[in-house]
Amino acid sequence: MPDVVLRITEDKVRLHTNSGEFEWALGDELVEIARDPTGARAAEFTAALEPGASPEQRADIGLRLHHGVLDAAPAGLWAGLQKGLSERNPLRIRVDIECRALVQLPWELMRDRRQALWRDRSVLLRRGRVVTAADNPQGNTKGPLRVLLVVCNPRDRRLLADQELALIGAALTQLPGRLHTEVIDGPSLRELIAEVDHVRPHVLHFIGHGMRAVAGDMGGLHFNAAQPAAGSPGPEPDEPEVTWTLGPEQMDHLYGSWTPRLVVLNACRQAHAPAAEFADLIDTCLERGSSAVVAMQADIDSPAAAEFSHALYAGLACARSIDAIITAVRNHLHIDDPDGPSWALPVLQCGVKDPSDVVRVEFGHLEPELTRMNRSWPFAELAMFLGRAKERRTGWWERPDDEDTVPPDRLLAITSAQQKSGKTWLAKWCLLTCMLRGEDITYIDLADYTGRGNGGEPVTLDWLAVLRALREACMDKRQPDSMNSTDFARFNQVLNLAAQGGRQWAERMPSSEVDLGHSFSVDADRHAEQRRAEIFDVFLTTLRNRALVRRRPHLLAIDSAQRISESDFRSALLPLLLGPVQELGGDFPLRVLAVAPQSWAGFRHLQEFMPGAPVVLTDFQLHDYKRLAREFWERKLHENKLPPRLSFTDFEALLERMKGNQQSFHVGVYQRVLDTWLEMGGMREAG
Repeated sequence: MPDVVLRITEDKVRLHTNSGEFEWALGDELVEIARDPTGARAAEFTAALEPGASPEQRADIGLRLHHGVLDAAPAGLWAGLQKGLSERNPLRIRVDIECRALVQLPWELMRDRRQALWRDRSVLLRRGRVVTAADNPQGNTKGPLRVLLVVCNPRDRRLLADQELALIGAALTQLPGRLHTEVIDGPSLRELIAEVDHVRPHVLHFIGHGMRAVAGDMGGLHFNAAQPAAGSPGPEPDEPEVTWTLGPEQMDHLYGSWTPRLVVLNACRQAHAPAAEFADLIDTCLERGSSAVVAMQADIDSPAAAEFSHALYAGLACARSIDAIITAVRNHLHIDDPDGPSWALPVLQCGVKDPSDVVRVEFGHLEPELTRMNRSWPFAELAMFLGRAKERRTGWWERPDDEDTVPPDRLLAITSAQQKSGKTWLAKWCLLTCMLRGEDITYIDLADYTGRGNGGEPVTLDWLAVLRALREACMDKRQPDSMNSTDFARFNQVLNLAAQGGRQWAERMPSSEVDLGHSFSVDADRHAEQRRAEIFDVFLTTLRNRALVRRRPHLLAIDSAQRISESDFRSALLPLLLGPVQELGGDFPLRVLAVAPQSWAGFRHLQEFMPGAPVVLTDFQLHDYKRLAREFWERKLHENKLPPRLSFTDFEALLERMKGNQQSFHVGVYQRVLDTWLEMGGMREAG
């Protein structure tokens, strides 16, 4: 159904529908508020959002708003609009409040005798007006949805910013890869501008405090740019405090090179400043081209702010329209606290006609196939992949605005000097993101194709064993984009002849389409190098032909590359497999990602061969340790994998005792501590 626009002026209500225009008088009480220059008459309405207000008070204000707007409407008009509606077939209503004195009223409380209208999933209400900006660069719509989370006041523990970030991470565990999130703590204005330009977020989300406007000034977001020392609970005693405020003028600077589609101001109003004082900040975002802004119209306590973000990002991950998401958020908050005001605090200001356009992104597959592949092997474990925000860009991101014109690197590598650094998780995340974006992918762990020698050392693979392992991996039915055995028929024929050499190969005798398992004969003739090159060539041609037919590039991830013989990697796989992939560049629809520790001798050859630098992972550092601990806990809770008797406070205390004086930690530390704790608890209960 087309948009219904409900326009509220100083004394009139106008309704625009697909069947006509209607007009009636605004209720006397609201007209008095609109014409009161002091704003005193609005105080009773805005007080309903204060924590001390009763549910009955909020219900009364909601009924009075409903009475003032709709009681004088033509008979049956409102009821007629709601006929036949459902969550699948909702009515979308844009409430355009033209009188500034009325903007500050808590319209989200508006209700009839049955329920609050703004929580009705079949009637999706939003505030706003269509804003036509001179320059509105919405950016590439190709997923994932990019999010920059800005912690304005990292010193202020009352904000519970770590809890909010953890709940956002937990909300994304069901469909990992749909959103790419990065965090910046307490930036200066210049740092914030640089980060926005670098990340180019679709969603710009602020976690902080709103400052009340003073005489002659405008409201804004309070920032504390000085960050505490790594691992410390607060700033050094003699460290000067650097503060600044993000107001309309500073926000204008932020739009210098990039326009986020959605801006989220998850900040309470310090000193109970009314929402109207932040209208200029919101208007700046919309007039500079953002499609929507979500802001809080009164104080929201930190636990509710965190729950708001959890519900918001659960909706964003499911690619729902922003008005449907905010309606679901309101219901989520109401379930948690039915007697409190938190559900009514978010205000959605939308500046585009279709709310579905605000956070719309495109992926390379359609539903329900997209979700099936998202949850298939080898991605199930990624729900617990913590941190590594910047490294997660591997394989798909050069500059987001240039995605269609600048081809990504053909050869990629992930490495680490430490054990359990998360190399495999990062490689799988790269595959997942690229698959969602429309590439075919193949994951292979060479450790699955090798055994152990007499001394317990892993057996290494020669070049031919590696090619055969890659072929088998490509045909593995667990792969999201598995190939068929017929795809490799020509490869097997050439392999059977070229491996043996001699007269059969020279005369191109008929050969089986099934690999006969011959080892490579170096001494069969004088053409060993030519025969080996032909095997590689037909293997690459097989992958290329399949990619061309499907019109999808192919990303091949080789995990445990250290299981390859160093000499075979250097003499065969580098020049004959990786070389052509790199040299043919954008014309060749194949990319290779190699994963190996820095201690592997072959990695030095790979690093010298690649044009770009590898992604080097280190252990988690102390300054990330507590934040990631909270996120680990919330993700475990989200998956219902924690006994109800356990608390995060106890878990955090155990972590503190076990870490001692360590400054860095491997990725499995949280699971190891949790397992230890559960075993100890089990022993106590058994005793």
